Amino acid sequence: MTSDPTPNPAPSSAKLAGPVLGLAGVLALIGGAGMATVAIIRDHSLGGILGGVFGGFLLGLMIMGVGAWMAMSLMKASKVPDTVGGEAIAVELKDVLTEVESARLSTVEAVNRRAMWRVPLCLVGGVALAIASQFSDDPPDPIEMLALVGFPALAGYWWASAGLSEKYTQLYKDKVLPRLAASFGALSYRSAVPPDLGLLNEERVFRKFDAVDADDEIHGTYRNLPLSIVELKLTHGSGKNKQTTFNGLLLTLDLPRDTGAVTAVVSDAGAVGNFMDRQRIQKRERVKLEDPVFEKVYEVYGSDQIAARALLNPAFMERLLKLGQLPGFGLPLVLCAGRVLHIAMPRAGSDLFEPPGFRKPAATHEALVALRKDIAAVLAAADAVIDLDHRFEIAQRQ
Repeated sequence: MTSDPTPNPAPSSAKLAGPVLGLAGVLALIGGAGMATVAIIRDHSLGGILGGVFGGFLLGLMIMGVGAWMAMSLMKASKVPDTVGGEAIAVELKDVLTEVESARLSTVEAVNRRAMWRVPLCLVGGVALAIASQFSDDPPDPIEMLALVGFPALAGYWWASAGLSEKYTQLYKDKVLPRLAASFGALSYRSAVPPDLGLLNEERVFRKFDAVDADDEIHGTYRNLPLSIVELKLTHGSGKNKQTTFNGLLLTLDLPRDTGAVTAVVSDAGAVGNFMDRQRIQKRERVKLEDPVFEKVYEVYGSDQIAARALLNPAFMERLLKLGQLPGFGLPLVLCAGRVLHIAMPRAGSDLFEPPGFRKPAATHEALVALRKDIAAVLAAADAVIDLDHRFEIAQRQ
């Protein structure tokens, strides 16, 4: 078992739990009594009185529930786990985790200070809205009343944490992920800059997008080849018409040799789509291959028929199809321009490289393991890409 590298936090957060619970009690009493009074004034019958009392009770209970949740959160913020789980990774990153944990505790304190007035402010607004709604022609039922109060309270907490949470998340990535990536070799992590997709768009690898979101990037040298792996999301349109046209990884490798040509392996877009592609890239020729399975799912264009066929040898095509069978990935697309090879790998599932939230200790064992597995997963994809062509390996041994 290893010791937790995080320092002991100041107990100020725990001291705030009592006042928060007390404030919630006052708001619950005022809100519940106010709602019951308004309901009884509107309807003096026995049913109206009972309904008003019940509605006021539910409102007060909801307010107390929110207050209790906040108080418990403040109490938890003052506790630090005794161990990280005994993993060697926590020991290796002890220095940086201590630094990040200090920033996390400061973030928790700042969010709590904001929440102390922002949540009650939104809660008061919700209570006022709930009471005012009793005077409408169609007063809300008890479930709707809970929503009128609950949503503003949650919005208040989001308001308190907005900005601070994102800042902490980026700090965690910038400090921890480079060290984790370096454990795999001459690699590092950085916040990705949107790559130049001009040629990929021109060659119809990415057909339709008007917005680019590049989140994270693993870069460096891997198996003696310069490597970049960018987490990329492409979208088209806006509002309700916004569509995600690509979500996954863009792997870029500098090959040990210059192919002397441009070869694009794009998805089959059907008869009409393929015809449109050919009209747009008339400077390239369609490359016909003898693999019927490959031809069924891909269209291939190249500036040099011989170079394209040399790249797309039977082993390459077979391995490229298998690459799309990796867990969590879809059918990959390829662009080889000279000595630069791009592989676009659609990916299903949640985003990669997401650190724990600011409410969890920086040295949380599960989070560290998950981040390391994310890096291992993208490098497994890189291994598969490098192994597409056995000549990569031959060049490395020479």
